[in-house]
Amino acid sequence: MADYHQIVSFCCIFCLKLICYIINVVPWLSNGSVSKPSWIIQYLLQKTFEDDKLKKLEFLTQIYHKQGLFRFDSKIYIFNQKLAQTAINKLEKGAENYLDNSPLKDTFLGSSQKSPETRRAIASLFRKTSIEERASSMTEDIKKMCLKMKQQSLRSVNITHWSLRLALDIVGHVLLQLDLNALDGEQDELLECMVTILHRCYALNEISTDSDEFKQANEGLDRITSNILKDALEKDDTTIQKRLVVQLHEACGFEEAKDNMKLFLMAGTETTASSIPVVFSLLTDNPDIQEELRDEAIDRWSEMMAEPTTSLPKIESMIKEVLRLYPIAPFISRQNNVPVNLGNIHLDEHSDVVIFTWGIHRSPYLWKDSKVFKPFRFLGEEALHSNMYIPFGAGSRVCIGQHMAVLELRLAIAILLHTFTFSKNQSTPDLKFVVDWAHAVVHPDKDMMFTLENV
Repeated sequence: MADYHQIVSFCCIFCLKLICYIINVVPWLSNGSVSKPSWIIQYLLQKTFEDDKLKKLEFLTQIYHKQGLFRFDSKIYIFNQKLAQTAINKLEKGAENYLDNSPLKDTFLGSSQKSPETRRAIASLFRKTSIEERASSMTEDIKKMCLKMKQQSLRSVNITHWSLRLALDIVGHVLLQLDLNALDGEQDELLECMVTILHRCYALNEISTDSDEFKQANEGLDRITSNILKDALEKDDTTIQKRLVVQLHEACGFEEAKDNMKLFLMAGTETTASSIPVVFSLLTDNPDIQEELRDEAIDRWSEMMAEPTTSLPKIESMIKEVLRLYPIAPFISRQNNVPVNLGNIHLDEHSDVVIFTWGIHRSPYLWKDSKVFKPFRFLGEEALHSNMYIPFGAGSRVCIGQHMAVLELRLAIAILLHTFTFSKNQSTPDLKFVVDWAHAVVHPDKDMMFTLENV
């Protein structure tokens, strides 16, 4: 039976590649319309990739390379560099109702109708200088996590588990100036609510937004976030500068500040908890690279402890490569409120446009060995030739938390490498991804387990 499925899969892939060759070799003249895969292409995609929509979309970028875009499930996916840049800069963000059933619907992410005061307060929370001023607190949180991990058996460590708790404590210290003590187990209920909502519901589709589990998790998230905000506002403030969370509260009031804090708490944990496990899955496949990166962390340890923003070129390149190969945000949603032309393609008003970051980052036409993990790719000149490296989006809607995410990842990976050697064990799952299409996030489908040894 296994041989039969392998034969069917091989035949389907062969047919898809043949179709891809024909479409891209035969001269193609645009009539101003957007191509849509025929029933035979969709049938072959389903036979080959089953329900893995992300893999289907990635293959379609090869089939429609010459056009640079295609229509799939009523959305227009763009991966041509020029068209993508035009869409990012020219079109508005996704439809207003795209987060209607999400706990984040009332955040600034879910609506563009927030006041300028609210947006300024939020921008100040995530300003690069503000984040870097608190880098030392990130370092202390990461070192605390390593100490906690050392106190348990290192035979099989759940890195996803620890990354979630680390990220939540960093959000507390950096954005709220509050001790959440997630690494001490004091926020397990909050983390369970987040995992239920983001992972079990939106990514894995194990439960629906109408289920009792989802509703209970949503209510729990609201209650806990409200308590955290109250604690942050009641904290004795002996500093001259008004704390950033107070500025946010004064700008938009308690309810709106609470809603936006849900975004900070959830999105603030997502990047780290998704990326760190992916990094170490790749490094356990490449032990020589892991050792080379460890050497850099050891060589620059004193400098990094004195100044957490110290540059770590090899580790930074590796992080960029991970975010190229497996971008956390696989697409950027846009919509046009009026009819518009993108190149010679005409879009009717209210077209749902998706800039397909995953396809752009993995395109063999833009990147050499596009699907190969080359950790030092960004130390060379190749990366300079592509202006479509957009792991955090681009334009006016670029991810507001990118500076925090990058600094947090760099410090976490450097300190973990300085402390432990990572290897796989029988509990380590294969690296497979699921997509939260509502919130535009991709992450591993299972918790990542590794064996650790003290350096």
